[in-house]
Amino acid sequence: MAEIDWTKTGYSYDIVVNVVHQTNVDDVLGMLSGVQLSGMTVTSKYYSDSRDQAKLTTIVPEGESDGYIKNARLRIVMSIPSRFWSEELITGYVSDVDTVVESGYTKRTYTIEGTLWGLLEHKTNSAITIGSGAGLIKTWRSLMEGQTRMQFDTSRAQDHSFSSTIVYEAGTVLATLLFEISSGYDRMTNDGHGRVILAKYTEPSNMTPEKVIDYKDTIGLSMAPLSANDTSYESPGEAIVTANISTKDPNDENKTIQTVVVGHYRAPDSHPTSIATRGFMRSRSDSYNGSGNNPTKDELNGIAEKNWKANQDKGITWTVSSVFADYHAGEVVTLVAPYGFEGSDYSHKVLISEVQTNMDYLTQDLTLKEV
Repeated sequence: MAEIDWTKTGYSYDIVVNVVHQTNVDDVLGMLSGVQLSGMTVTSKYYSDSRDQAKLTTIVPEGESDGYIKNARLRIVMSIPSRFWSEELITGYVSDVDTVVESGYTKRTYTIEGTLWGLLEHKTNSAITIGSGAGLIKTWRSLMEGQTRMQFDTSRAQDHSFSSTIVYEAGTVLATLLFEISSGYDRMTNDGHGRVILAKYTEPSNMTPEKVIDYKDTIGLSMAPLSANDTSYESPGEAIVTANISTKDPNDENKTIQTVVVGHYRAPDSHPTSIATRGFMRSRSDSYNGSGNNPTKDELNGIAEKNWKANQDKGITWTVSSVFADYHAGEVVTLVAPYGFEGSDYSHKVLISEVQTNMDYLTQDLTLKEV
């Protein structure tokens, strides 16, 4: 596939919407007609469990079909024929169709959800036990094969053996189960073809930027305005975890004693979120939701510290628009920002946490989170 110089705006784009079989993403059943580029968007969010969503509209003469087959998936494909470049932006389930008939035409507006959305709608109908010593990849594949009809790819996944038995009750959201057993080792997402992907997780701060967004470059890709929001103000200075503990009454075996154990972690005075730095304490509280033995106070203290660390924000979230340059949520790029923002005219390492691609103007609205 040819390299694309995205700063050139003279390319001729083709955008089509394929109708795809609901359980076989390789089976294209047809193509939507009457597709309107106005208002068509594809949105991807790195921190959203459902990851991707799209909106599109078709308009056809009254009495004619736009080619959609109920329950089929829809795939938005963008291409530049002259450069032999093509990309599937999303293949997703249709979650809503809004139909209006007026002035001799039928207008249908489709809401399309990425593949992971289907796992968020799916609950297990029986208890699931994952035994000690079980492998992550084998377990994940077994659950996907036994519970869904989705295609998936684990070729880039990192394996792990579970050290203790885990039990999930019937009615557990399948996505929640799969996210939990993968956490810390692998990340679940979906690709533009509609497959569920399980791949080794890399902390964004450890990723190397491969692209540069230079806001000052007058012939660059970014467009005004560039804005920033320092969300570190919302980070907690302490975390509290409570657990309800049930123990047998030593004086009566038919009775249980209910007690509350509290775990706690507070930021040291030198930390930006500490009470010494801020002058007040922003606290976060959670309830222990683990399974197995009752946790000790030391274990809860450790969980509280982990929760505190997980909710520390490293600083600024930026928003900027760009001409279409094939940006994707989850990419780490270098942002060169002008003076006037906190800090100075230096490069910022940022994660693209959200991308909204607008098909009518061929632009991308980016949310960039400092990492």
